[in-house]
Amino acid sequence: MSLRHMMPGRWIAATLLTLLGACAAPPPEAYVGRGGTQAGQPAGNDSRGDACTVQTGRQPPADRPVRRAQEVYCGGWSQAAARIIQLSGSTSAGDLDQLAAGGLWRSWLDQRVTCGAPTSTTVGSGAAARLLTCTRRAGGWPHIALVIAGPDGPVVADGVATATPVIERLALGQQASGADAGSRSAAMQLAVTRLAADAFRTGDVGRYEELMRLGAELNQTENFTGAEEAYRAALAVQERVLGRDNPNIVGALLGLAVNISNQQRAREAQILLDRAGELAPRAADRIATARHLHYSGLVALNRGDAAEAIPIFERAEAAYTREMPAEALAEGAGAGVVADPVVQSAILGLAEAKRNRALAMVRAGRSGEAGALIAQSRGILRNAGLEATVTIGRSLRTQADAEARSGRADSAARLLEQAANRFAVAVPGERPEAITLFLAGRQRFVTGRRAEALSAFRAGAAIVRARQVALPVEAVIPYLDALDEEANSNAGQDQALRAEMFAAAQLAQRGTTARFVQQASARVGAAGGDPRVAEAVRGLQEADRALRTLFAERDSAGAGNADLDARINAAQIRRNEAEGEVAAAAPGYRQLLLSAVDAPAVARVLAPDEALVTMLLGPRHGYVMAIRGGRVSAVRTALGETEAEQRVVRLRASIELNQQGQVPEFSIAESRALYDALIAPVAAATDGAATLIIAPDGPLLSVPFGLLLAGPAERDTLGSAPFLIRRHAVVHVPSPQTLATLRAASGGSAAPLPYIGFGDFTPPSQAQLARSFPADRCGTDARNATGLGRLPGTRAEVLAARQLTGASPDSVIMGADFTQARFRAANLGQYRIVHLATHALLAGEINCLPEPTIVLTPPANAADANASFMRASEVMNIRMDADLVILSACNTGGAAGAGGEALSGLARSFFYAGARGLLITHWAVDDGAASLIVADSIRRQSQEGGTSAAALRGAQILLLDEAGRRLPANFAHPYYWAPFALIGDGKRAPAAAPLRRAAADTASARIL
Repeated sequence: MSLRHMMPGRWIAATLLTLLGACAAPPPEAYVGRGGTQAGQPAGNDSRGDACTVQTGRQPPADRPVRRAQEVYCGGWSQAAARIIQLSGSTSAGDLDQLAAGGLWRSWLDQRVTCGAPTSTTVGSGAAARLLTCTRRAGGWPHIALVIAGPDGPVVADGVATATPVIERLALGQQASGADAGSRSAAMQLAVTRLAADAFRTGDVGRYEELMRLGAELNQTENFTGAEEAYRAALAVQERVLGRDNPNIVGALLGLAVNISNQQRAREAQILLDRAGELAPRAADRIATARHLHYSGLVALNRGDAAEAIPIFERAEAAYTREMPAEALAEGAGAGVVADPVVQSAILGLAEAKRNRALAMVRAGRSGEAGALIAQSRGILRNAGLEATVTIGRSLRTQADAEARSGRADSAARLLEQAANRFAVAVPGERPEAITLFLAGRQRFVTGRRAEALSAFRAGAAIVRARQVALPVEAVIPYLDALDEEANSNAGQDQALRAEMFAAAQLAQRGTTARFVQQASARVGAAGGDPRVAEAVRGLQEADRALRTLFAERDSAGAGNADLDARINAAQIRRNEAEGEVAAAAPGYRQLLLSAVDAPAVARVLAPDEALVTMLLGPRHGYVMAIRGGRVSAVRTALGETEAEQRVVRLRASIELNQQGQVPEFSIAESRALYDALIAPVAAATDGAATLIIAPDGPLLSVPFGLLLAGPAERDTLGSAPFLIRRHAVVHVPSPQTLATLRAASGGSAAPLPYIGFGDFTPPSQAQLARSFPADRCGTDARNATGLGRLPGTRAEVLAARQLTGASPDSVIMGADFTQARFRAANLGQYRIVHLATHALLAGEINCLPEPTIVLTPPANAADANASFMRASEVMNIRMDADLVILSACNTGGAAGAGGEALSGLARSFFYAGARGLLITHWAVDDGAASLIVADSIRRQSQEGGTSAAALRGAQILLLDEAGRRLPANFAHPYYWAPFALIGDGKRAPAAAPLRRAAADTASARIL
């Protein structure tokens, strides 16, 4: 029996609610996979040559007795390509016309597709037929319907247009054969007219529907980056087949827009919304316009314009209401009314729009008005029999927000605990349950009930760790507050609680890093990578989906189903096994997970003369944590994210060249203030450490910590100022987990060759950039990318590095040869140092490049600039065995530290590829100073056997010491010596040998 026959109405309602996030309600066959254990019989090929099978199907509403119902599946896809229903009765012309024009079957058909007027035609050897050319409401795919005078009575059928020959054969009782598969009836000739401009196959429709369903599921679990990937892929399928201007791509556009907006990328989302707004009125989906208004309100709400969102939601509610009969909102609405997929989608949309308006009112300071709207939202769903558990959870969470903002923390906490219980049933062990537990913990802590707060926080943290998802920083800071208060009042548990604080801080990830990590994780198995990895990742994704389906089934079946519980347990075991298979196929995969490590795991990989410092900055305050010698320090700092961002902006403005091209006066005050807030609180742990390993947070990712001042300094004597680099070699890491994984993975590089360098690239032309970044999708990207000019100074930098490493002349690739094809063909796994002296764009610099990107020379005579941009996800497909990758033209400036955060993602991709460390720049460098730092760092590492961290420190101190002597005096300014930072270890000291103090490396400092 097909699974679709087994699921009760509540399961269908829950599924439809999920599909609301997909912006379009797919046809019934998209709700569940191909069911049953029955074997399909061969049915010949469709018009694209894909093999098809036929099996017994469900009976739709029909005006006459049904003799047989069949479903056709083509090309291995689990969505039905066609349905053929054999009826009893007359096959006169009048009967065929009547069936094609109206009745139960035609009404059932019209719920899913929109059709033109019937056309008289023939099938097979001349059997009379009526052909309707249609368009699917969901996705806009070409669809056909036929009413045929069959040998035993009328046959009604519908399916994707490519299934027409299979429909004909089955309707006429013919056997599949090569001749049949190639024949062309009159009906087929008419269908070909439709197909000529739409070269697609059943697999395209199936792939699209699968991606839209996956996007909706990921959205429901609040995995917005994964949902973005799914909707983007669905849109690509539609645009390839239907075209960019087809109005029926609006569903995928809207799904993509709202999930991008959920990641706070308002400008990208608005560009997509504008496209969708132009297409929605012409779409086959009747509620496309209502959904466009609804999602426009969500985007406004996400960008912080709650007052603007309220009237948009009101317009969406009116638009949804126009698409449903009045009785659909009445209590106990008839099953026939609610069964219409369009009406179901409109009801769900109306209820969600009302709940979203309530949320907007709460955020706009109108909490008192929100309660009535929330009640209306739930009442609409209850009356229609569509109130799924997940919607109740969301409504309770919105109601709790209103209570909290009104100062009623106890009430808010109770509502949030109820919401968490609902999510525990609907989407157990997923992010919605975890974030709701954290919100409940915060409200319990506000009321002084610390023990209850910690219980909620710990339950949420267990879910986050198990599912390797991320939480916003503002959700985690109250957990740290509660732990800090508990530790201060319980000296006997101080170290255990400080260690818990260290682990808790890693549960937070900011948007850019989390987005890249999840996107990269999703793309590990993309084309071009190791097929073993691709298969393993697909297995993990399928295991996740199977588990979600079983949870939904349990939601509808209720508790006490032992068989279902056993199936869920088996699925959970399979999911864990699948994750293990991914880790085995791709050892670097852990770099792409949002997982955390505990303090003992970090302590085990630290040398005795190393200390790790990490931090988390909340809206108004933060925490700094350090590990040294197995002990954990965790100290509250008054520095919050907003203040830190302001200080970083002022500090960088005092370092980078101003608009006149001059070096500004260095801000001693800002440098000292950051040291006092971030390093001084844990000075007891860091004093005396040869190497300081820093895992910065938020805007601090845009600062090389070596330039922080540990004491007083004078503007005229910066060369002798107490910069942090004089006390320690400094290593930056994206997270403590990154450090632990890198050090556990392997020792030093075993590559046989010392060096390969790329530089002095040739930029793409303005015309090429315009083709790659069209203004309607990418705004000013083409103009902005034109600023990526040549870097002629990199030629000398690369040539000097080659000479110092003793590499052969053919290990240098310059100018027109520095193409992506040449880079990929270079067998980079053979080199211990890989030098990329070119622009590295970070996410956000170019809107239509949503991930970090390396810029290379375009191929000769290329039509566009696409091949000039190698994305971080493509870097992951390269195999390296490098101690060090040098990227000497990065710029981590940007609002709220976005550039530094994106750099964290770029680093992870290189670590995944096999690099142990990256030497990067934080701002546009002086050619002379940069060449000297790179050359001297390479000399110290290659010729003297120094570690990468000590080598960079030695080169930077060399510039400080020699400023005003053998170098210009202004080289003491951080603009010259401080732009470079080491991310990851790079080359380390041999494990068996004691690590030298970095200060010893400065003794042999010399000018090259």
